[in-house]
Amino acid sequence: MKQHTFKTNIHCENCIKGISPFLNQEIEIESWQVDTAHEDKLLKIESDLDEQTLVEIIEKAGFKAELIHTP
Repeated sequence: MKQHTFKTNIHCENCIKGISPFLNQEIEIESWQVDTAHEDKLLKIESDLDEQTLVEIIEKAGFKAELIHTP
């Protein structure tokens, strides 16, 4: 399982509520969390999905995502 980190525009609890159904319904996503206190609003996702697929899921939910780290 890889951890992917994205810079996003998810900045509050309402945003988290908005993206939750999209991330929670994807069975290939093991876990995820958003750090809204970080200036880049980091979204960390543990998944074997490729980065482009994850970006598409995030964008489908109405948010922006820029990959910044995948070990």
